[in-house]
Formats: sequence, C-alpha cells, structure tokens
Amino acid sequence: MLTSVLKFLKGYVVVHLSGYSPERFLNLCCHHKIVLWGLRSTGTEYEMCMSIAAFRKVRPLVRKTQTKVVILERHGLPFLLWKYRRRKLFAAGAFFCMVLLYVMSLFIWNIHIEGNESLSTQVVLSYLQEEGITHGMLKRQIHGEELEKKLREHFTEVTWISAEVKGTRLIVHMKENEDASFSLVDEKEPADLVAAKSGQIISMIVRAGTPVVHEGDQVQAGDLLVKSQVEVMNDEGMVAQTHLVHADADVKIQYRQSYEASFPMDYVKKEYTGRRKRALYLILGNRRITVGVTKVDYEYQDLLTSEVPLRITENFYLPVTVGIRTIKEYIPREAIYTEQEAKQRAEQELQLFFEKIKIKGLQIIENGVKIEVNGQVCTARGSLLVEEEAVRTQKPVIEIQEENDQHLEEEREQT
Repeated sequence: MLTSVLKFLKGYVVVHLSGYSPERFLNLCCHHKIVLWGLRSTGTEYEMCMSIAAFRKVRPLVRKTQTKVVILERHGLPFLLWKYRRRKLFAAGAFFCMVLLYVMSLFIWNIHIEGNESLSTQVVLSYLQEEGITHGMLKRQIHGEELEKKLREHFTEVTWISAEVKGTRLIVHMKENEDASFSLVDEKEPADLVAAKSGQIISMIVRAGTPVVHEGDQVQAGDLLVKSQVEVMNDEGMVAQTHLVHADADVKIQYRQSYEASFPMDYVKKEYTGRRKRALYLILGNRRITVGVTKVDYEYQDLLTSEVPLRITENFYLPVTVGIRTIKEYIPREAIYTEQEAKQRAEQELQLFFEKIKIKGLQIIENGVKIEVNGQVCTARGSLLVEEEAVRTQKPVIEIQEENDQHLEEEREQT
C-alpha cells in the first residue's frame, strides 16, 4: 500500500519496448539499478512500468541497444498537476481541501464510551459535557489523567477508567463493579465488611482484614463478616500490636428470593381493521414541520411513532430529527387466554424478571417457580435460589465504641 502511494506521488509511465535487442536493454537496466515493474512480453516486444526519473536515465541504453521505448500511459500526481495547471480554482480548491483536513484533524469529532453496562452512554456524555468535554473541541484541551480522575470520582461504581485520543476520536474505556456490593466508607479509611443479605456463605476470599465467619455459615443482614482489626502476633503467640485496615473480600451469599405474579384470563384483544394514516415530520431544534394527516377521528386507534435523529459521528447528534407517525384503527374484542397462552405469557414475564436480576449481579442457582391456572386467574408463584456478592462496608466497631465513649465522657464533663 505504501509503495503504491509513493509511486503515485512520484509519478510513473507505462512504456512499450521494441527493437534489435530488448533483452540486452533489460540486462543493462538491471546493471545500472534502474527499477522496472509490471514487465510482460508481447511476442518479441515488452511492456513495463518505470518511474519518471528512471525514464530519463534510459536514453543512453536505448541508443546502445538499438531499441525503441514509447510511452503508452502516464500515471501519478506530477501528470495530474500538469493536466490541470491552467485551472487555478481547482488547484486552490485542492490546497484549501488539504488545509481544511488538517484543521479538522485538530478537533474531537467522536466521543466513544465502551465497557459501560449499568451506566448509559448518555449519562456519561452528559457529565463530560458539564466538564467541558464536547464534540468539536480541540484535542490539546483534553488532559487524559485529569479526565480519568474526574470520572472515577463522579462514577463511584466504576473500578477502572482510561481515556485516550486516537485520531479525531476520544475513547473512554471503563470497567464497572460487577458485583452487588457497595461501600459506605472511603477506601482510605478503616472499615468492616458486613452482610447486606441474609443467607448462607458459599465462598469467601479475604484480601484485607480478619475473617469472622467461614464458608457454609448462615448469616443475617448486618452480621460482621470481615473485621478491620488485624492482630500481629509475637514469637510467644501473644498479640504484639493491632492496626486497622479497610476490609476487602469476595463473599458470595446464597439465599432464597420469593416471586409471585398473576393476571386475569380475560383481556381485550385488538383486531386491526387495516385502516391507517401516516404523517412524516421534521424536527429542527424546537420547531416541528409535519407533512401528511395530523388528525384522524378513529373511535379506537393506536399511535405509533418512529424517530431517527441525524448524526455525523457515533455520538455527535445534529439538532435535526426525522420521524413518522402511524395511526392504526382497531376494534376491541373481549377474549380469554387459553391455558397454553396464559402459561406462555407468565413464562415471558418470568424470563424478563430473570434478566432484571441478572443485571443487578445475581446468579440464579435454582428455579422453584410454578405456573398454575386457577379459574379466571393465572398465577406464577415460588422461590428462586440465588447467589450474590451482597456485602457492604461500615465504620469499624472499635471506632464506633471509641466515639460513644468519647460522647459519654463529654456529657459527664458538661454535667
């Protein structure tokens, strides 16, 4: 690819070689290190490509070998410039285009967010806009380390952030905390780790602090799991000193979560008549321009709206939106679910519930929900066995006791 670009910039010609001794001509070109390419024979004659500089060097070789070289085609930038040498506006336009490309390359035209799951891209872009990071800003105004620090401080649920500029793109990589644990104490301060849910501990990996419970133990919400107090023993097995740390551990708690949902078997079914009206509209800023029917007097109707905002890059939206409104007429009919249809609907609602709790970081181990149809009601009822890293931090018990003692002592002094 790079070689082809260089050949185009320098220019080259396609020539036809004929005469008394074309093979000797080729040998002399090789001896004088004249580069030829695209060589092909046409009987006793040859066609080949050579650069402009090489073509100027072959004159002595042509006389020496009694051959004839004729130019068939001319390619490259030098010939293009010569062809349009009298078109000053074309040259000015080409120059202006190159300058414009260079100037445009100094700005950010696309802000891409990746790695975000619970955080929406629009939320991150809104915060960046508050900090002055927008589409169309100069690349030199972006300071990666400072931007990463602000994002980490604002989005506490994000564990890792990296911001880099590639070409005219600002790419923000982030990794969110995948578990359901949350912190109420700053990471630089001592803290205990307690259970956020009641259940059985399935696994426990402690990185900092002293574990109080073990795998297989039953705990209640609020029970101490890992204390911040770390004891250092001496050679005699006695406690030499004690210091406080910010407890850190991966603790999976297994517990049962109940589920119950029901709906009536009778419902209103919409039978569409096929009559419909459509209207196109264009939104320019705060102004709406509509083309088509804007009002329809159907007794029963559904309104469907589809909008497509115009954008230049991935997240650089223009203040222009194209949309279409569709009004469909229907006749309401009373209907009753069959047992199979009711169970299918209940199963779909259950799967939607599964997807929601998976987003929260819960893992479903066992599904004990049963779907039953009793008379005029379909009910899904049961429990789910789930696993979750349901832990949270709190101030150390020792510090709380010291604060309480200090408050009591102050009250005594005042009395």
